[in-house]
Amino acid sequence: MITTYKMTLEDFLSFQEDMIHHSNQHKKSRNIWLIFMSAPALLLGYLATILILPRPESFSLFLLTVIGIGILFALLLRPLLKDLYAPFVLRQIRRLVTKDHVSPADITLQFHDTYIEMHAVRGNISRTTQVPWTSILKVNEDETHRFLYYEEDEALIIPKAKDGVTEVEQTEIDRILEKHLATPINV
Repeated sequence: MITTYKMTLEDFLSFQEDMIHHSNQHKKSRNIWLIFMSAPALLLGYLATILILPRPESFSLFLLTVIGIGILFALLLRPLLKDLYAPFVLRQIRRLVTKDHVSPADITLQFHDTYIEMHAVRGNISRTTQVPWTSILKVNEDETHRFLYYEEDEALIIPKAKDGVTEVEQTEIDRILEKHLATPINV
């Protein structure tokens, strides 16, 4: 089976978002982000304590209060900081990618019995990738795409509904993927 579509910036960003939520690299980066961003939260708690609370007679009691409230602020803001990681990284990626003026790529996928062949044309550059079914490590999907990872940070992006991919083709793609994939699909 052969299907053709245009890969846009939104498709690429959807893949990046999936990687942010599922890759080991981004899990490590998210932990570093949380440690780094805990310092301003700690400082915010420290400043709030100094400015709002009255100063006690004992300096050691004041110091313990300041440190305790700073740590409390850092712990309470941790879930918010964790949620801010993905939008922050996506914004950076979007800024970097649009600076390079990435044009849409014409993608042709050919499904064979032993491999998937992706032929991408962007401007004057043409690239062909053959991925054996056995080398697909994992399959993730969102509302609009499937991502067939054949490396930690490389995947075939297959749209679920896109201009150029009809409903009949989508049904056929679903059947082929179920037939050849041994890995479960992660949503």
